[in-house]
Amino acid sequence: GFGPDCKGGYPSTPTFPPAMAEELSELLREFDEVMEDFERGPASQYQQHLEELKRRAGQSVYDSGIDELESASTSPGSSLNSSEEHLNSPSDTYPTKAKLGDTQELEEFIADLDKALE
Repeated sequence: GFGPDCKGGYPSTPTFPPAMAEELSELLREFDEVMEDFERGPASQYQQHLEELKRRAGQSVYDSGIDELESASTSPGSSLNSSEEHLNSPSDTYPTKAKLGDTQELEEFIADLDKALE
């Protein structure tokens, strides 16, 4: 695996503590999966999925899939419980009207990763 003694294996990693390098590769893996999902399914599938989530929630709290993902992972119980907090949490920096425009955040995310990896 990647241990502290793997120095110099990759040109960009020696500057990182191993834990951080691991965290970054974890992020990149998740990110790849997300991108694959985007490329696999037509956008309308996501739209339908979001509409269904909204109907089930009975309120239009989830304007972007990102909020739903965050509340699902931060609260193992019902994601409805955390919907109020999420309105006041950092996730409200996402444009509330972002439905299929989420690729912009993804692009910014890539840019940030690129900067971090330099």
